[in-house]
Amino acid sequence: MGMELTRVEPDDAATADEVELLISATFAVTARAANIEPSVREILQQAGLSTKAFYRHFRSKDELLLVALEQGSRRIAEYLQHRMAAQPDPMARIGAWIEGLVRQAMDPESARKTLPWSLGFGRLALLFPEEFKRTQALLISPLERQIRLATKSGALHSPDPARDARVIFGYTVDTTRYHLIQDTTPSAATLQHLIDFARRALGAEPSSSAG
Repeated sequence: MGMELTRVEPDDAATADEVELLISATFAVTARAANIEPSVREILQQAGLSTKAFYRHFRSKDELLLVALEQGSRRIAEYLQHRMAAQPDPMARIGAWIEGLVRQAMDPESARKTLPWSLGFGRLALLFPEEFKRTQALLISPLERQIRLATKSGALHSPDPARDARVIFGYTVDTTRYHLIQDTTPSAATLQHLIDFARRALGAEPSSSAG
């Protein structure tokens, strides 16, 4: 059974600043240590805050990690939607979504920041199942929306856009995680294979750039 997250909402600017400092410090420490198990002491040293300040906002380190994960997922979702908005049609936007997610393992700085969270997903999902599902939905929703639009236009066929979006999300994340763990960069051929696989799974022809 998962834990219930009781979030303390910031009630003034100073409180909001403390929360942001803690979240920023969490990202910095996890990236530096390359794992998702920073100590509260390390986070507080990075943030320049006291233990009292920490427990004003979070009951445990895991709660802070979950909130940091949610914020990071929102940033990635905004990045994906920005990439998708530049494309002319739903099918191209689906490809842009896949490419944008895989690029978390292609750019060295992004890879360094993303690896700890990729490794720690499982534990947070067990501890906070409902919150974790909502966090995943931030990333999956833009993809699902484009699958629905492409299905409506007849460009592809999906009897269950929500389920298909989760499947595409799953294998894209798995590929990204593999390269993060191996410290390798996904090739253009790997990226194209993922996009073409999604197109075939959704009843569309592979793109003409495949080779």
